[in-house]
Amino acid sequence: MTSDSDKLEEALQENLKLRRELATNVTKAEAASQRGVAYRFGWVLYWICLALAVAWVVVLFSGSGEGSQAVQFLLKKLREEPLSFGLFFGLPPLILYGLGRAFRYVLSGK
Repeated sequence: MTSDSDKLEEALQENLKLRRELATNVTKAEAASQRGVAYRFGWVLYWICLALAVAWVVVLFSGSGEGSQAVQFLLKKLREEPLSFGLFFGLPPLILYGLGRAFRYVLSGK
């Protein structure tokens, strides 16, 4: 009778061990799937910010004149007011780029 109870106890212990391993694997899989969604969302936000930064520069270049006149206008503004030119033309794209990188870094889980 004791050998049957010993076998039953061993089987129960093995069952508990397997359940713990399964629970650990399920928890790891759930965490990986959630991290995967956040990681992808971080990349999407990163590319959106990059597209907005490029759009900012394109709109400013296209809105300041026709063809080479636009370049001449921008160079003239750069010579006259370099600080305000840099703040108005350069700072928003840099901020958008930094924001995109921050989204990507935070949502990647690193």
